Amino acid sequence: MAELLAQPLEQFTSRRKARANELKASGHGDLASQLSELKKPSVSLWAANRVARSGADLLRELRQSAQALAKAQAAAGAGRANAAQELRRTAEDFQKRLDAAASAAAGALREGEHAAGDETLRRVREIFRLAALKNGETWDRLQKGALPTEPQPGDDVLDMFASGSAPPGAKSAERLEKQRATAAAEKAARADVERAKETAATAVRLRQEATAAATAAQRASERATAAEAEAARAKAQAEKSQRAIAGRRG
Repeated sequence: MAELLAQPLEQFTSRRKARANELKASGHGDLASQLSELKKPSVSLWAANRVARSGADLLRELRQSAQALAKAQAAAGAGRANAAQELRRTAEDFQKRLDAAASAAAGALREGEHAAGDETLRRVREIFRLAALKNGETWDRLQKGALPTEPQPGDDVLDMFASGSAPPGAKSAERLEKQRATAAAEKAARADVERAKETAATAVRLRQEATAAATAAQRASERATAAEAEAARAKAQAEKSQRAIAGRRG
């Protein structure tokens, strides 16, 4: 499956059919049937699998960040000291890891001549987010670049915190409070990341404006210096001419 999902997206259907025929011809009818039922992945899923195959370090850091977030969420639910601060820190780190995954996916999409639109990248982020939080088979398949379908939020608190809804079967206010705390932390982290991006963009713009102003000032100074030099030459020539006239009169 991983080999099939690694191919260019536009070749998926033809390669799936060819491989299924090969399996059937070799007496593996069951495998051929299973492969034939494999749906063509969305462009977001294709990009996520492609990143996973070449980004072992990125995935490891993402999973470690998800584990740290889960630990901080549990600590916040238990009311431990400084838990809220740690929850926000880990949520912000998790967002940065997701940003890195989305950035890598954007590169893979452009390389495959696919549009890296906002909605596509949002779905890529959600694939990585849910897979990292779910762990288990979903994460194992993604690590192999063989995730067949986009994961969906389940009834675990961590899987649900982005949606803002209470998990099915929640039996206590404590569990709901854990969810709300995590959702608030991630929302705050996203806001912090966006503010950081906006601040960085403003700094770049101001630096560009300052550079342009400095360049213009330098050019004006050079023109003024040239004009002063020309004025000095003209004055010297005028004085020379006056001396010559005075000499003729004498």
